[in-house]
Amino acid sequence: MRKVSELVKFLKDPHTKKVQHYKERYQELDELSDVAVDIGDAEAYKSLQTEMREVFFDYLTAVVVDSIYKLVPHVLIILVISLRWPTITIPFVSWQVSIIGAYIVMYILFHLGKSLVKRIKSRLDKFGEVGFIRGSEVTKIQ
Repeated sequence: MRKVSELVKFLKDPHTKKVQHYKERYQELDELSDVAVDIGDAEAYKSLQTEMREVFFDYLTAVVVDSIYKLVPHVLIILVISLRWPTITIPFVSWQVSIIGAYIVMYILFHLGKSLVKRIKSRLDKFGEVGFIRGSEVTKIQ
């Protein structure tokens, strides 16, 4: 069971560790670069800046690859849906819209709605309304 959860975690976000490693390495090199400036060592500063550029480009590469991995499922979903329904008709106005445009609009609306619900829920949590109490707070009350 543990191996299955590790596989699912890897497939969900395969480059997280690599991106985090490059980010931490870049921050470390930046701090060392600041120290080199403070002590006035120009050669160390130049060497650190060169290494920082290399780490930064490796970081960018990992981020781009990670973004592609996150984009591929959406492309496959659009492909499968468009094979069956290349266009959809919007009711009431009888407009025909490409499934690609409809998918993108629905994706954006989904995430906007999700963030709106999160904001509303956090504001209602402040008032302590019934049904909006966090699970950890319920165990404290009992």
